[in-house]
Amino acid sequence: MSVSNLKVAVIGANGKVGRFLLTQLKNDTKHFSTPLAVVRSKEQQNFFKNEFGINASLTSIEHSSVKELAAALKGYDAVVFTAGAGGKGLERIFTVDLDGCVKTVEACEQLGIKRLIVVSAIKAEDRSFWWNMEGLRDYYIAKRAADHDVRNSKLDYTILQPGFLQEGKGTGLVQPLDRIEEKKDSYKIEREDVASAIVQCLLHPETTSRKTIELANGDQPIETFIKSL
Repeated sequence: MSVSNLKVAVIGANGKVGRFLLTQLKNDTKHFSTPLAVVRSKEQQNFFKNEFGINASLTSIEHSSVKELAAALKGYDAVVFTAGAGGKGLERIFTVDLDGCVKTVEACEQLGIKRLIVVSAIKAEDRSFWWNMEGLRDYYIAKRAADHDVRNSKLDYTILQPGFLQEGKGTGLVQPLDRIEEKKDSYKIEREDVASAIVQCLLHPETTSRKTIELANGDQPIETFIKSL
């Protein structure tokens, strides 16, 4: 798949990672066409259309059917799923983080969209890491199950598993995978760096397709990291 003028739809566009990502996609006109923000409220749709100046689809990942979601994604080359319930109750965790991701996979398969980038959570497979984390167990159960569904699909997926998301400015640097455990006391990463990693995954499907990639801030440039996988 050529990455020249790639048309990318972003589910979870109104989140902080989503906004960083859409800014980067919009500004890289060499590689990307105008992206699509998939949002859940009219207010968000108006914001992205009027303030951001990009396409926006009012399609709630929580309440839309697979058919409705597919209608919104039709014509796009790649989809990024970075939606999250934000810890707002067990029901929303399961309808957004879990079933929302599952519906995205099904919509992509229906449309023949092969490329899917999913933002998950670090160590999602490792119950011993998160089982005793107060307030995060349900979230991790949902992420783990969603990741398994993605891996069982026929899509050219990339599952990014960032550490604990930070509010500061992006560093442009991540930890090499062979040294990721050096960060075990503080798996942290800036949201802007997660967005930059998503962009590099879109640009380099040859090194990232059908892979699960842990992310934490470190000392290696993100582009170098992605190309070395």
